Amino acid sequence: MNFRLILLLLTGSQAGQAQTPTTGPEIAVVEFRSYTLKPGTRDGFHRLVLEYSLPMLQRWNITVLSYGPSLQEDSSYYLIRAYSGLEARQKAEDAFYGSEEWKKGPREAIVSKIMNYTTVILPADSILHLAEKISTMTNIGTHHADIAELSALNKKFIENFIQQDTVRHNAIIHPDFVCIQSDGSIETREEYMKRWASGYSKSGYTSFFYTDELIRIFGNTALVRSKTVYTKVVDGKTVHGNSVYTDTYVKEGGIWKCVQAQITPVK
Repeated sequence: MNFRLILLLLTGSQAGQAQTPTTGPEIAVVEFRSYTLKPGTRDGFHRLVLEYSLPMLQRWNITVLSYGPSLQEDSSYYLIRAYSGLEARQKAEDAFYGSEEWKKGPREAIVSKIMNYTTVILPADSILHLAEKISTMTNIGTHHADIAELSALNKKFIENFIQQDTVRHNAIIHPDFVCIQSDGSIETREEYMKRWASGYSKSGYTSFFYTDELIRIFGNTALVRSKTVYTKVVDGKTVHGNSVYTDTYVKEGGIWKCVQAQITPVK
């Protein structure tokens, strides 16, 4: 089992806390140790781990994946180690905890702060499956949030058109924006924004709304498609019509902006 893959999936942004050798052992089992510490000792315990335990574990070739204060209470702490198998784990820990370096070194200072601890050992494959599920759930959550944001931008896009609000609309239009009109002509951003200031009223619309919204996301690019339903007065006559538009959004710095719009009339 690849060390770096488990390290990345298991610790995520905490990977800086773990040992990161350029090459690592094959991992078969992962040990989770949860400590309950005596009240008020966790900061001191953490310093001892950093200054003594981790360097010693590294010298004894015991791989630490992650460690640190737990979230649930101020007396809890965790240590996650990896081994090539159960027998290898037992041998490594017996050797480490039975060594003179440990017993005559930081043992007393560290153990004196521990009330009790529990140990759970899991197959490395199960950790990978768990990490992949967490990653999938995180991606789903992000996807749903992006869908909601893009839907709100689509709504704002139409509202800006009806209200002829160039200030608010300018904020959601990408600097490289272009608009492909129904006749195939391509407007630059500057031309588009200039027309936007009076486009609704000059077109004679009396009502304008959208329906059939469909949003598709491809990484940091999204397509937002909707159908407009409108009524307008042309040469004294009331005209009802529809058009389909597709707006292309790009996400930069965590912000979605429309980089292209294309409008197709429904005939």
